Amino acid sequence: MMPLLVFRERVKSFYQKNDMYIIPAIKFIFALITFLVINKKIGYDARLESIPVVLGLSLLCAFMPTAIMVLLAAAVAVLHIYFISAILSIILFVLLLILYFLFARFTPKLGVVLLAVPILYLMKIPYLIPLLLGLIVTPIAIIPMACGIIVYFIFMIINTAVTMQVNTTIEDILLLYTYVIDSLMGNKQMIMAIVIFALIILVVYNVRRMKFDYAFEISIGAGAVTSILGFLISDLIFNNSEQIFAMIIGTIVSCAIVYVIHFFNLTLDYSGAEQVQFEDDVYYYYVKAVPKVTVTTPQMRVKHINVKNVEPEIGKKGLRRHETDEDDYDEEDESYLDGNDEFDFNSGKKLDRNNNADD
Repeated sequence: MMPLLVFRERVKSFYQKNDMYIIPAIKFIFALITFLVINKKIGYDARLESIPVVLGLSLLCAFMPTAIMVLLAAAVAVLHIYFISAILSIILFVLLLILYFLFARFTPKLGVVLLAVPILYLMKIPYLIPLLLGLIVTPIAIIPMACGIIVYFIFMIINTAVTMQVNTTIEDILLLYTYVIDSLMGNKQMIMAIVIFALIILVVYNVRRMKFDYAFEISIGAGAVTSILGFLISDLIFNNSEQIFAMIIGTIVSCAIVYVIHFFNLTLDYSGAEQVQFEDDVYYYYVKAVPKVTVTTPQMRVKHINVKNVEPEIGKKGLRRHETDEDDYDEEDESYLDGNDEFDFNSGKKLDRNNNADD
């Protein structure tokens, strides 16, 4: 356990020292993945799929708020659909605009959630989002999470609608509009996913706020069990039994990733928990204080040894070394010793044993 704690402290220290570079880099990578996914799923305009455009938009998102990233992603999606059907692009623009105002009104700082949900759906681990949100934020995160689920299903519906042959007559336009809206509003699988994800967030949030030991870790497990049971019932209702195994594996993988994130974010030492009581003019408080696990990373010390004018000396005990560049100075008779000879300090003449200077 100690090597993991030391590694965590080193990672956190590195992040704290270089966060001004790490955060834009992470946002750049996330934006790059977002635009690549959009181009793969609805990439009808080759101009928007070019590498300079994708890199340029990703670099712009690296230094912009997440709300701007959401707008740019929506704009790219609408332009792709416009290349195929102007009518569908208008419908998509209106739907995304409604979702954007809903998201921007309540949770403008959680734009990454709205974009991450469709991406994780394609990676078969969308369960990671509700588990993580319930652990680190409040239930208000249900709004951007629900918007992300709707965006994913909108793209699936749009992909089907693109294949429909539609003329420019009023009847065909209304038929296409009716198909998209009915497919979206009547999508029971989408509604079930929103309900189950919201339930997971509520379960994780309420369990991790309880006062027993290891509440955070247990809340992740409780959320994973809720996810498996919820989607198991959903798959049986909609006769999607072939997705049950993939759902269970995806939930386990998501649970493991959330545990790793929680380890780097917060680790508590429950063995050192204390019960504290104090009061003020209005209340009497009963507080349980649990210390965080912190370790000091070992520091490498380098000792420099300078060897100057070292001569070997052979004694009874073997080979020794002694410094020969230091002279002994006697302040009383103003003389000094250099090796076995004694010299007068003022005249510099060699003295005999009786301190008489030689001529």
